[in-house]
Formats: sequence, structure tokens, C-alpha cells
Amino acid sequence: MVTTSVLQEEAAYTKDKYFDSSDKFFDSPVWFGLLVLGCAIPYWFSQYAIAFGFCAVALAVALIFTRNTMPAFSAFMMCTLAVIEQYKITTEEIFGYAWVLIPVAPAFIFHIIRYMPLREKYRPSKTFLPQVAVTVMLMMGGAGSISAAMYFRLAPLYYVLFLGPVLLGMMTLMQSDIPKKGEYISKYLAKTMMAAALLLLLMWFACCLKEGFGIHLPYRQWKNNAGNFMLLAAPLTVWYGIKKKWGVVFIGFATFQALSVAMSGSRGSTLMMAVVFPLSLIVYLINVKGWRRLVDMLPVIIATVAMLAYFLPNGAENLFKYIEDFDITDSSGRDNLYAEGLKNFFEYPIFGTGLGYRNDVVYPLNDMAIFWYHSTPIQIIASMGIFGAMAYIYQFVVRMRIGLKNSAFHICTLLGFLGFEGYSCVNTGDFTPLPFAFFAVYVFLILEKCNDDAEFMKSEQKENILKGMER
Repeated sequence: MVTTSVLQEEAAYTKDKYFDSSDKFFDSPVWFGLLVLGCAIPYWFSQYAIAFGFCAVALAVALIFTRNTMPAFSAFMMCTLAVIEQYKITTEEIFGYAWVLIPVAPAFIFHIIRYMPLREKYRPSKTFLPQVAVTVMLMMGGAGSISAAMYFRLAPLYYVLFLGPVLLGMMTLMQSDIPKKGEYISKYLAKTMMAAALLLLLMWFACCLKEGFGIHLPYRQWKNNAGNFMLLAAPLTVWYGIKKKWGVVFIGFATFQALSVAMSGSRGSTLMMAVVFPLSLIVYLINVKGWRRLVDMLPVIIATVAMLAYFLPNGAENLFKYIEDFDITDSSGRDNLYAEGLKNFFEYPIFGTGLGYRNDVVYPLNDMAIFWYHSTPIQIIASMGIFGAMAYIYQFVVRMRIGLKNSAFHICTLLGFLGFEGYSCVNTGDFTPLPFAFFAVYVFLILEKCNDDAEFMKSEQKENILKGMER
């Protein structure tokens, strides 16, 4: 017999102009399971193009069958993970992936045209003008300091366009096609990031099966990208556990995410996870009642006991060995990059040296790479000068005003974002167009939509850290 709640859910899908009957499939474990397995199985056989193609087809299908862009967003995030091993990809290899446009481009055009009659009159989001400011400064970066040949190189042109005008256009479309249902979009964001985290854990497991298990995971250059994903996913996983009866499952899953970061050897993301994860757990504990406070913390307690059991018997020796293997004191060369960035800023303080700047003596560039200072603040001032800094500060302030709300979901989402931003101070994060710059834009559109849903915000206030502190 069909329950009342199921009937209500189906009625909500059929009535809402954002949803189609296919959305029940796109919101099901089958959809997320297909995305995860469609990447994990080819990864085992090093067939990254197959995984990428599978996700591209899934993205096209989602664009065609529903106006709601969140399923397409989930497929897109998996696309970026499908090729995570190919960080040294050349220009020739990138163009070799152009076949992905065969399914995606027509689907994208179809999506725009098919759902045009359902869209209301466009009203810019609160993040629109900040993104315009950032776009202008990205294009102005390097004015008067570098040659046209350097400015119009393919690599920096890609970053300028995809961090600026292209991202602005994508943001405009995404805003119109994100449902105005806070409960739905908040949970969908959490499910998407949990699926991404599960895929990364499966990838790490595959690496261990091939190279052996230990206190440290096998070295992979993409450990830093994995750290970014986990920082964004872990707090949302914890928040999702608040909404479910068996929260212990999600706390356990989030604990695995945090441990994978620590075991990967990614220093910056480990330090940020050490801040973000405990704060997320505090939000959880304040928002659950009774027996759940202890029972749901069992995975964290077990992980803590296991770590103490490893370090305490020969505490100092094991700890120093761990730190040595962790490569915490390696010569990463970041000091040279930071010095170069500050030098460039002081020489060209107005518009910086642009993303087209290169200095192969300090940092030889790969094909399709820009001069990475490995620090978002230094990247901004060195590449765009004081006006670029003003644009990014403006964007950050607006984002904080959107995210700092009386809501457990907002708090956990913001914790992940701030963890990502903190790590970006010693990494490339914000200047990686796909997926991280796009993710940041998309997630604040989601938060803004949630803010406009009074019913959702009211329900979240029953589960929020501020009220919990008053009890």
C-alpha cells in the first residue's frame, strides 16, 4: 500500500514547474550509485576516458529530462573526479576530450530552449554583481605589465574566461533552474558531496589494494584535490546525519572522510580538517537529543582510541615517524612562490601581472597551467593588484552575508567552504575553475534559494547551533 508521504512526494514533483517525473529517479540511490560506479570501475582499470564519457552522457541526460539542474550538477562533479589522475594533461590531450561536447552541447542548448517558457523574469542574485566585479578584474589583470602574447596564451585565457565571463553566464542559467525548495536542494547538495566522497574513498581503497595498506595512503598527486572535496563534503555529511534516524552511519562516513585526509599526507587539508570536523560534530551534538548524543559519536570514539593505541605504546617514536612520513617539513618551494608574488604586487600594485604572467626560473609551467603562487590571497594581489583584492573581498563579504544564517545547514555548509578557503591560502583552490570556482558559485546560489524559503528556514531553526546553546 502506498503511504501518504510517498503520495505527497509524488504530488510535489508533478505539481512543481521545476520537476518532472524523472526527478524521482535523479534523486534516488540508483542515480548516485551509477555515477559512483561509473567512475570507480573504470578507475581500477585506468580507463579514465570511459568514466569521463559515462558522466558526460549522464550530464546530458539530466539536462534533457529535467529543468532542475541539480542532477546535472551531480554528474558534473563526478566528471571532474573521473579524470583526477590526469593532472599533467597536455593541450593535445585536452582537445582529445573534445568529443564530450557531442552529447553535452546539444543537451545544453536543448535545456535552455525547452525550459525557457517556465522561467520567470530574471532577477540577479546577490552574488551577481560581485561576480561581475571579479570578472572585470580578471580581464584587467596584467594591464600595462605583460605583453599581448603572454596575455593571450591558451592556458591563461582559459582561466580568465572560465573564472570570469563563462562562470558568470553559467551562474545566470543555474540561478534560474535551481528549485525554490530549501529542503530538497539542501539534501541534494549533501547527497552529491557524499557521493563524491564515497568515490574518492573507493579510489583510495583501489590504490591500497594495488600498493599496500599502511598508516599513510599511497602517494597520489591528487591528494590535495581529494582534501578539498573532503573538506566540503564532511560537514554536509554530518548535517545530513542530523536529519536521519541513524545518524551514526553518517558520522561514521564523515569520520572516514576525515581520516582519509590525514592519511593522504596532504598537510594543509589535514590542518583545516582538524578544525572543520570537530566544529561540525559540535553542531551535530547540539542538534540531536538523548541517547543519540553518545551512540552517534561511536565512530569518532573508535577512531580516536585506535589513533591513541597506535601512538601511545612508543608515543614519541611513532609520532615523529608519522610526521616524517607526512612530509610536513618538505621543501615545497612555496616560499619562493610567495616571494615572487609579493614582488610582482609591489612592482605592479594596480592591476598586477595578470594570469598570463610566467617565470620559468621560479616555477616552470606545465602545458595548460598558469603561474600558481599556491595561495589565493597572493594569487589575487599578484595577478590583479589592489583592485582585484577589492573585488574578491567584496565577493567574500556578500557570500558571508548569505551564509551566516540561523540554520544548521548554513553553518555546516559554511564550515566546509571556510575550510576550503583556509586550505586555499596554501593551495590553488579558488583559481581552479572546474570544479571548485563553479562549486563556490553554485553553493551560494543554493544558500540564497534556501534563505528565500521561509518554511525551510523555520524548520532549520529547530535544529540550529544557536538555539542549542540556549538549552
